[in-house]
Amino acid sequence: MNYHTLYLHLAHQLRPLLRPATNTQVNNLALLTLGLAVSPTCHLATLATVLPIAGQRENLIQHLRRALKDAELLRRQAYGGVIRHLLAHWTAQEIALVMDRTDLADRLSILMLAMAYGKRALPLAWHVLDFGSTSAELQMDLLNQVAPWIPERPRVTLFGDAEFRAVEVQRLCQRRHWHWQIGLKSDLLFREGAGDWQPLKTWRVLPGERQYRQNVYLTADHDFGPVNLMADWQTDKDAPRYTVMDQPANRRVWRRGRKRQWIENFFRDWKSHGFDLEDTDLDDYHRLDGLLLGMSLADVWLIHLGQWLTDTGQRTLLEAKHK
Repeated sequence: MNYHTLYLHLAHQLRPLLRPATNTQVNNLALLTLGLAVSPTCHLATLATVLPIAGQRENLIQHLRRALKDAELLRRQAYGGVIRHLLAHWTAQEIALVMDRTDLADRLSILMLAMAYGKRALPLAWHVLDFGSTSAELQMDLLNQVAPWIPERPRVTLFGDAEFRAVEVQRLCQRRHWHWQIGLKSDLLFREGAGDWQPLKTWRVLPGERQYRQNVYLTADHDFGPVNLMADWQTDKDAPRYTVMDQPANRRVWRRGRKRQWIENFFRDWKSHGFDLEDTDLDDYHRLDGLLLGMSLADVWLIHLGQWLTDTGQRTLLEAKHK
């Protein structure tokens, strides 16, 4: 199958999922997604060399720029159709949501909500922002965007580091009957029973130890709880890491919490080990948002293809051929 045939097939598959997109918008997004799947980087000048349509390179680059602006609109209006379709066929007992932020040098930041899968993550929703940390309002906005796409049957758990520790985020999970497992900073106050408020760093933990506490309350301002805590001091770290969760704190929850790390592999795929996003010269938020949609679709498409090849006994097609 040549690239042009593959492009037509991809547009045909996307069309019913991207309503209310027009045929032109779907075709442009399919073109962008295919280019990203086969190009060595996400740079527009490189993408233009692999597109299965005729034209001068500069004209093709301009075509891609126009497609990026359309794609930004489609992400907000229609990408949910792709995610709904994916989750309608989800067979696992849990949907593990992972929230994290990655930076593009010191220019921009991307706040990402993804779904852990196969030691990586599938992108669900994101914000392109000025460089720096994010607010609880933006974090909750992503969670609220994704909530209507999630079916009722699987268990849902949110994983995140201490940037996402806000009590408001935990309460949102509580209202939606989602579980959560989120990092905390060492100066955050907690209490047990009728005890005094004290910072987490007063919890005596030795290097190599992992300890748990049940039924505690967080912050004097919110007195939020009861929740459960874990302190884990890995021997290669300078201090323990603290985590809050709604489920009983124990070794099983610690093991499941490792899914949070999978988003780091996903970010490496997007940056230095894959699309080379960090070196893109796009500074327009709308076009960059559109590029992220194309990259997200390429990710979902290629992971789906890889899983299908594995399930049908053709995994050898995915293995590198050594010279």
